[in-house]
Amino acid sequence: MKNKSEVRSQDFRLKTQDSRLKTTDLKLVSWVLCLWSAFLLLLTAYCSLLTETAFSEELSSPSTTSNPLPTTSKIGIILPLSGRYAQFGEQALKGALLAADIFETRGQGSKEPGDQANIQPMHVEVLVKDTQGDPIASAKAVEELTLNENVVGIIGPLLSITATDTARKAQELRTPIITLSQKEGLTNMGHYIFRNFLLPSEQARAIAAYAINKLKHKKFAILYPNSPYGLELVNLFKEEVKKGNGEIAAEEQYKEGQTYFGKEITKLFKIKETEKKEGRRKIKIFETTVKVDALYIPDYFDTIGLIAPHLAYYNIKDVKLLGSNGWNSPKLIDMAGRYVEDSIFIDGFFSGSKREPTARFVSSFRNLYGTEPGIIEAQTYDAVKMMIEAISKSNGEKERVQATLADLKGFPGATGSIAFNKDREAIKEMFILTIKGGKIVEVN
Repeated sequence: MKNKSEVRSQDFRLKTQDSRLKTTDLKLVSWVLCLWSAFLLLLTAYCSLLTETAFSEELSSPSTTSNPLPTTSKIGIILPLSGRYAQFGEQALKGALLAADIFETRGQGSKEPGDQANIQPMHVEVLVKDTQGDPIASAKAVEELTLNENVVGIIGPLLSITATDTARKAQELRTPIITLSQKEGLTNMGHYIFRNFLLPSEQARAIAAYAINKLKHKKFAILYPNSPYGLELVNLFKEEVKKGNGEIAAEEQYKEGQTYFGKEITKLFKIKETEKKEGRRKIKIFETTVKVDALYIPDYFDTIGLIAPHLAYYNIKDVKLLGSNGWNSPKLIDMAGRYVEDSIFIDGFFSGSKREPTARFVSSFRNLYGTEPGIIEAQTYDAVKMMIEAISKSNGEKERVQATLADLKGFPGATGSIAFNKDREAIKEMFILTIKGGKIVEVN
């Protein structure tokens, strides 16, 4: 019996024509049945020969009007299915396999948004390679899939540590690849490289645009961690606010992993502290001298769950809290409750969305796997769907697949309407989220 990791590290070969797993249960039979089976095989072979001859004659006849048989193309999926990152690879694989199955349904006549008349019948074989989270193994997988299996497109990798070598190899072999990594500079390596990932720049643009254009906020404060995540988002946010003619009135940094924020909040809002006597008690009164419309905090839910009560303690009222995708967790509500009510934050996916493509994906995912999908599953799902559609529109030719992906606009993905920009980065609608009645909901 092979253990789980051994099975997981093998290459998987799946065909989208049939999502059911077919198995043959071999049994011993009596010699009488063997003779009978042999007779049937001979009879079947004879009939098949007659049928094949007749079919060949029919095809050669000038009066034949039958449709051409659908062709077959292959796509490769490279993910870390063993090792320390196997959990993320398995999440991505679930989205990938669901996308392949959905495409077969579409090919049989259903009409999802984005269906085009020029999509030809296409059987797509999906080949999955385990990278083990290793850059060398990942690049080798691209080489094997391209040279040995003749794939016309690749999805992956997922990890930044494997992304550069993988993308370089795909470009060298002129194989279209949609990466799922946030590694910087990937698409600059060549025009065969695409990326479908939640970009920090898109996050910053969306939250700033919503605050300025929809909420009519103009004056902002920023409280941020000295982490790569926080530093990148805060710089991008400041750029977007400037573009929108907004103002950054104050900003303050705190250490990653910090748990007490009184000092930073006091400095940020220039809080004056006084005392008031009520009977025998002395009550502290905090007055802010920096007045802003909104406070942007690009961090994760566990830290926000600590900061929000601090803000209430220091009497920071009538200031809209703005956040990043790190806020999107029910645990934020468990930690901060009413202190984060009506806050606004951004994410690249929301399973509770009522957008039709998203809701359809979530429903299919739940029915198939019995669990709730996250952004990894959704982004991989979209990448596979885009690749398969590009193959179908391009008759399986790699150069045409690349051109079709580059021209893609308005693709109805689980993560929003998707288009690739001139740098082949996926640009999509962000999900604007808020908290109402103790629940995370999408802003209409």
